[in-house]
Amino acid sequence: MPVILVLEDDRVTRDALTETLRRLFPRARVIATRTDAEPATAEREGATVILATLPIAERLCETACLAARTVALTHAMGPDILMKAEALGVRASLRAPASAEHLRTVLGPMLDG
Repeated sequence: MPVILVLEDDRVTRDALTETLRRLFPRARVIATRTDAEPATAEREGATVILATLPIAERLCETACLAARTVALTHAMGPDILMKAEALGVRASLRAPASAEHLRTVLGPMLDG
């Protein structure tokens, strides 16, 4: 079973994103926690995909195995932000708040593989 780990401090945003992900990917286990979760949390939970803001993604990407699973959520999508995300090795970047359509398009192939 694929596992989606959502790292978000704002409870309302975290709950809404979790609900959307559970609806979009009913075969996935969705785990949501605050952004201060340690990288070991992703390993312990067996995260297939990690959703986090770019600063949190930067911390997680210090572990190469997590970089390949991380999708960065960012409010700005300018070239400098996208180049930073690419340099970190994140799998994809999504504009926050991400629509259900964008979540399905980006995460679907990652969860099926």
